[in-house]
Amino acid sequence: MAKKARAGTSQAAERERERAKNTAAEARAKAAVRDVQSVSAKTRGMQQKAQAKRG
Repeated sequence: MAKKARAGTSQAAERERERAKNTAAEARAKAAVRDVQSVSAKTRGMQQKAQAKRG
């Protein structure tokens, strides 16, 4: 009976670790998207500035 209790605890701990991994992966994905958006906004601004100088 004690073995079953410990096994249940390890399964819960395993699920918790898996959840933490997923959360970390989601955070990294969101950060990557934010970086790409800021870079594209920056290049768009640079293009507009160059266009203004020419026009």
